[in-house]
Amino acid sequence: MAWTHHRAVNCRVLKRLRVGRGAIIPDGLRRLSVHGNSPHQQPASEARAGNAQVAESSAAPPRDKRPEVFLGKAASNCIRAGAAAARGLRGVSPPRAAFVHTKSVAGAAEPTVRASHLDPLETMHVAAEEDVLQLENGAVLFSGMESTELLTTLFNLGLVSFEPMVDLSVKVLTSPLMKSRLLAAPVFWAVKKTAYSHFCAGEDADEAAVTLNRMWQVGLKGILDYSLEDAENNQACDQNCAGFLSTIHHTRSLPQGSVSFACVKISAICPISLLERVSDLLRWQHKSADFRLPWKADGLPILSAESPTYQTRKEPEALGLEEERDLLRGQERLSQLCEACAARNLPILVDAEYSSIQPAIDYMTYAAAFAFNRPGTPPIVYNTLQAYLKDAPSRLALALAESSRRNASLALKIVRGAYITREKALAASVQAPSPIHNRIQDTHSCYNSCASIMLDRIASNEPAALMLATHNADSGRFAAKKVIELGLDKKDPRVQFAQLKGMSDSLSLALARGGFNVSKYLPFGPVAHVIPYLLRRAEENRGLLGNTKADRRRVRVEILRRLASAAGLKESSPDNSRST
Repeated sequence: MAWTHHRAVNCRVLKRLRVGRGAIIPDGLRRLSVHGNSPHQQPASEARAGNAQVAESSAAPPRDKRPEVFLGKAASNCIRAGAAAARGLRGVSPPRAAFVHTKSVAGAAEPTVRASHLDPLETMHVAAEEDVLQLENGAVLFSGMESTELLTTLFNLGLVSFEPMVDLSVKVLTSPLMKSRLLAAPVFWAVKKTAYSHFCAGEDADEAAVTLNRMWQVGLKGILDYSLEDAENNQACDQNCAGFLSTIHHTRSLPQGSVSFACVKISAICPISLLERVSDLLRWQHKSADFRLPWKADGLPILSAESPTYQTRKEPEALGLEEERDLLRGQERLSQLCEACAARNLPILVDAEYSSIQPAIDYMTYAAAFAFNRPGTPPIVYNTLQAYLKDAPSRLALALAESSRRNASLALKIVRGAYITREKALAASVQAPSPIHNRIQDTHSCYNSCASIMLDRIASNEPAALMLATHNADSGRFAAKKVIELGLDKKDPRVQFAQLKGMSDSLSLALARGGFNVSKYLPFGPVAHVIPYLLRRAEENRGLLGNTKADRRRVRVEILRRLASAAGLKESSPDNSRST
């Protein structure tokens, strides 16, 4: 295809951008037509070799290097600002850490919240000299990403933030029509090319390893997350346990140190109905101190005085012999996974779930922690604390006090929480107060307070370890600054950060560039099996998906900065890198 009159400018611009076919051009760049290969259609190394061209114009304006000529005034203002930023960054050696989207692109489980309880857009910007993460330094932050990857990221983030599209997708994916293979096939194809490729790492462990290997090359570790949902019987639990074990064994074929954690959902290895029964019994024992549970093993406190017990309003029946055997089998499956992880010095994260079964999950997790976590050695078992729950601080205090009394190692992953809709609906159904904080700021304060307490414990050299799973930039800054103030080594293995694949990538990059331990959760599995996970991301975390404005802004500004740099623009203008 022939070049337009602007080929002297556009050729240089697009050659550097390497725009791939299928990429969606942001507003202001829509007059650029692109061809080539998409990184989602073939390996990234081949995708980068894609050619780019400019569409022919029947009415070519006079040749001009001003950005208004082919981008429009609004985009040109951003480009000039980007050019000014680029001049200030010349000579800066970019760090190794960066995140790219390979064949499959990402996203804790869990470290997210919905609607009123999700991380707010960063409205309070920290001056560059005060911001330990330097989140606004896009040229350095995205130095390892191809421009095609930035464009794809911008498109995907825009897509998942468009609520009418999310609403339609949820309706389609939950429709009875999806039982028809003929109708489901095109829907799954569309999901795989968009939300699935952005949030998931591949259909099997081999595909997920491709994404993980690329992350490892640029400074990020991975958490292989075998996506499974609630199991109804022991047969399903055995199959799921085998899948988790296979994932753990697969880490042997990956670069040493590239996998930071394994992870497991207790509801996938122990029947969900049994977890509900055990939780009821644990709540009742909490209400009635003389209530005995003969099967209960030793562990840390599970419930506090502030913990809600409205889910259990009358004394439940004792577990039958078969139920006790099933509970033992569930604990044995968890022990199998812990043993496999211990043999590889690979810690395992136990996911938090909804409150109706969380007491049983805490019980099983703390029992396993007592068996596998030893003072003086890195902990193997991490439990999860949900900071959106009002009783989180009191339960943390109890766990800390008891672990100190026993000189036991306490390893926690702190998240905000991912089941707000379900929790509020359950509480409302029995006319009980919601267990969730009433204000988003209370959730943020709770998260930061719990993180601070755990960091203080680590700094005092008590047996403890912490995974900070957050998409909130302010919490990331707070924790990073606290680590520095306490004099902890940024690479101290007792302090880790994590985000879901495809979410808060700029935070992940900034933390890695700052020298901290950072991982990405990499959910993987066949598209049909991962649909429930994607629906949770859409329904329970709708607000967070829509709250990608900060990341979209950073990516957009970096794209325009590259355009400005490629065009050799010399104009200067006030810095608008924080404009939206």
